[in-house]
Amino acid sequence: MKLHLTTGTITYMQSLARKHSGVSIAAMGQDAVLYYESDSNDSIFSSRQSYDLINSSGPLEDSPTSIHYIPIPGENKDPMYSHLAEVNDILSDTNGVLAYRIGEALAGDGFIVFIQWAKTSTYNDFKQTNSYRNYLTAEALSKYRTAEALFHKSISARLYLPLKDNEADPEDEF
Repeated sequence: MKLHLTTGTITYMQSLARKHSGVSIAAMGQDAVLYYESDSNDSIFSSRQSYDLINSSGPLEDSPTSIHYIPIPGENKDPMYSHLAEVNDILSDTNGVLAYRIGEALAGDGFIVFIQWAKTSTYNDFKQTNSYRNYLTAEALSKYRTAEALFHKSISARLYLPLKDNEADPEDEF
């Protein structure tokens, strides 16, 4: 199974979502992500990121979604698989995780950890745990990067909300 996603402004992503059935949209402010799963390596998006799923759990729903982008050069990928297996174990036992996908980029050097949460506050609580600090922070993941990789794409995480919640509760933000 593959996870395909693209990002852009909320207005543009909404127009793409209307053109393609079966895609989901989430946003934070004016930034949005459009995503879907399929068996095909080919994506319906012209500007895209596609991932071969290593682990997955639960159906993707309309809920707060954190996306962790982890660029790792080829020579450091082997130890990263073990690290992500541990992330899989942690997420399967984490309260408030509704669904998740862990995947390797089809093009380029990188991984994604895509997590859907019961509530935004659940994700914020998770960020205070040792599991988060030891497995998903830039500091924890830096040991898998080479000096050369430090000058390229950076490790990043982003939280997106269902459209109905995007501006509903400013206190419950990332």
